[in-house]
Amino acid sequence: MHSMTKTQPHTTASQDEYPYWVPNGMDQGEPSIYDNVMIWLRSPRRWKDRNLKRYKNIRISARNFRHTLGRFTPDDLRDDLQYSEFIESLQTEIESSDLAQSTLDGYLGYLTGKVLIYGEVNTRIVEEVKTQVTIIKKGMKKRKAVHRGIEEDEIVELIRSLDEMCENPDEAPNLSRIANDNSSNAKSERTSHHLLLALRAYAWLTLVSAGRADSIRRIRISDVSEDHFIREISKMRTYSEEVRYNMPEWAFERVEPYLEYCRENHPDAVFLFSEDENKRGRGTINPKTLQEIKKGAMKNIGMEPTSAGGYYRLHDLRTVWCDWMGKGGASVEQMSVFLGHSSPKVTTKYYFASKHKERMRQEAWEAGMKGLEALLQIRENTDRKIEDLYRQLHEIGYFSDGKGGGVYPDCWDEVDDNWSALPDLNRGPPDGCLQPCVSSLQSGALAN
Repeated sequence: MHSMTKTQPHTTASQDEYPYWVPNGMDQGEPSIYDNVMIWLRSPRRWKDRNLKRYKNIRISARNFRHTLGRFTPDDLRDDLQYSEFIESLQTEIESSDLAQSTLDGYLGYLTGKVLIYGEVNTRIVEEVKTQVTIIKKGMKKRKAVHRGIEEDEIVELIRSLDEMCENPDEAPNLSRIANDNSSNAKSERTSHHLLLALRAYAWLTLVSAGRADSIRRIRISDVSEDHFIREISKMRTYSEEVRYNMPEWAFERVEPYLEYCRENHPDAVFLFSEDENKRGRGTINPKTLQEIKKGAMKNIGMEPTSAGGYYRLHDLRTVWCDWMGKGGASVEQMSVFLGHSSPKVTTKYYFASKHKERMRQEAWEAGMKGLEALLQIRENTDRKIEDLYRQLHEIGYFSDGKGGGVYPDCWDEVDDNWSALPDLNRGPPDGCLQPCVSSLQSGALAN
């Protein structure tokens, strides 16, 4: 006798978040789009990797639009009326969302690129929904959110503050508490000296390389010396790429104290900071703690969030570096290679700060205006010369303006339309015209 299929629930998942649909079960109805996504996520093939960013983003995106996704099944969207209701419900969720614009855009990208597909919605219908989402966003007529970024004077103030705290740890505040009152590290009076050293080393390695957080965290202790250091670029790559940087003397002075601490207290550590963004692993510091004290240090000097959504990111130093490279004469291609981008388009679109773009726009306008001014100047000079010539000819009363814009003798105005001044026509000029006759010209030529 065939028994009904059973599924074993995971103890870490709640029934509310992961509904357990049994294929061909009785009286369950058809699973909604949201149900299908959650069933897909809790598959044994993916459950062990559920904390990977790609799966977390799919899960969070589905949650944000759960009200709509939970009301409709994939087959509902094949019906024109229900499809319209789906779009109206989705529009309401989008327009009423209190998420930062960039965050909402990211979730919508996952919705139309991943969530609906794994929710078993027909591919053609997914494309139609994607078009409708674009129409909804355009209809909201919102201005593009501008990341504040990091100002140069804030960089100077931050590295000065880090130096002061490292040199006088007994006077340093609790950076974790400044970042988050509810932090598990908020109880102590001050941030530990070794954590301050770690933060300063992390900040300086980021500053001199414009590296992403993940590649800075995974710098190997053995790859840092007084004259160079190596970081691995792995984002959007199957295989990581090693990039070597010169180590300025004034940067190594700030990094060396933490290197010495690691060699003494973490002799078996491989990575200078942590193995990845979720765990210390073979590193020396919990990545959550590092993130927390970094935010606290930035807030401690009065900095506002560097990007939309209230985030404090040293990642925004990459935008500052683009501005510096632009001022130094580097091409967009050179900037793209330095930052490890797949295309200069990525650099221009995402890493040119508003002020950088405004400066480039102003420089382009000034360059174009030079051409326009030169054109107008040439035209003005030409017009002025023609006007002067006309005035001189009119003053002697000998020439008149032609209907086609040329000049000719005054007497031509009184000439019969059939008369020509060409010398091979045996006709003389009209009376009163100073045109010399052909025979006179020929006689003069022979005499000469």
